Amino acid sequence: MGWASYAMGGMMKVLGVLIIAAGIVLAIYEFSMGNMWTAVAAFVGLLIFGLLMMSWGGYARKQNTPIGRVDDVHG
Repeated sequence: MGWASYAMGGMMKVLGVLIIAAGIVLAIYEFSMGNMWTAVAAFVGLLIFGLLMMSWGGYARKQNTPIGRVDDVHG
């Protein structure tokens, strides 16, 4: 069970990291072309979107508990 396991939670986190990486690459490309404000807007926009996807992934994953678990009860 790795970081990208579970149906939607891990996939959302991985996609968030990929979007952040794409934002960095796009910002470097735009900056090299001389478009400083476009580079800043692309980096900040994709950074925020990637961080949101990573935070949503934490809530989407399933609980790591077995089915029918009974807590210890002291009687």
